[in-house]
Amino acid sequence: MTDPHSGSCHCGAVRFEVKLEGASISEGIYRCNCTLCRKKGIVMKPMPAEAFALVAGQESLSVYQWNKNIAAHYFCKTCGVYTHHRRRRDPSQISVNFECLEGVETPSAESIGLANGAEHE
Repeated sequence: MTDPHSGSCHCGAVRFEVKLEGASISEGIYRCNCTLCRKKGIVMKPMPAEAFALVAGQESLSVYQWNKNIAAHYFCKTCGVYTHHRRRRDPSQISVNFECLEGVETPSAESIGLANGAEHE
């Protein structure tokens, strides 16, 4: 198991940790081309739900759901920063906003995958 990585929203009210086995923290990061994700413009890191732990800020989270209400997109009520979501493609997974992780650099655009969320049924 790798060391946990900490993350937070802009104001720090929402804090989380991710613990990933074996993989580089930047492995598998992606952007999604659905209308919501395009407008958020963020890079996401998928992981099993059990690898994600909300450390603080449950009361500061708000959730946005649309379409089939499978994915749940969480953001801080105070600063508005999107921190993570339960994935529609695989609801047993969480994706975190890679830019919210502390002490990691976002790789070049060429190494970021693309999820075709625009064509979900």
